[in-house]
Amino acid sequence: MFEVRQIETAPGLVFDVSVGGPDDGAPVLMLHGFCVSRHYYTAQVEALAAAGYRAIAPNQRGYAAGARPDPKDLDAYRMELLIRDALDIVEAAGHGAPRFHLVGHDWGGSLSWDIADRWPERVASLTMLSRPHPRAFLRALAMPDGEQAKRSSHHKWLLAPTKVPTLYIWGDNDDTVGRLAAEGTAEFIAAPYRFEPMAGVGHYPADQVPEQVSALLLEHAGKYPV
Repeated sequence: MFEVRQIETAPGLVFDVSVGGPDDGAPVLMLHGFCVSRHYYTAQVEALAAAGYRAIAPNQRGYAAGARPDPKDLDAYRMELLIRDALDIVEAAGHGAPRFHLVGHDWGGSLSWDIADRWPERVASLTMLSRPHPRAFLRALAMPDGEQAKRSSHHKWLLAPTKVPTLYIWGDNDDTVGRLAAEGTAEFIAAPYRFEPMAGVGHYPADQVPEQVSALLLEHAGKYPV
């Protein structure tokens, strides 16, 4: 079971957040991707809460009804602000715990890669759904066959190798991420790493195979206590 909390991080920014588990549980922040919401992680919130973690899944800026700056104001949706939202939310819902587990899907995964690279000392473990490491993605985008470029020409990044223990879950039917980018992620992780491909699964594994994703997430987080 979980509750929906309204967390205000600043004037005009109120996020609706699925929160489950004990107050003193190790926080697990889950960031959703494009065209979905906190509900994408409902099964994982419940599984983590039952296991004693403090599960936290917010509707992010632009998705939360109380946190929608004017979309014409592009500066209000800069990456730095989205990351700040995430850190403020986990601090509020996680009762100020200095470290937390981080889960990201799609562009929520993009935020998660960035958070892990900027603050590795704060992230106990990283679980990535359907979003390869940015440098692996860039390399795949540059390949002459153009396969990955056709899937995701809107993605452009530069980041250093990730220094946080990482689990990467990828469905081999994902129509946005090809095998080259997915398998290439291993080269850009300077920490313990596990790649978990899922046969027949598409871009939304937490929704398509929730029990498998929850089990993998619990196993991974359990290896790296906060």
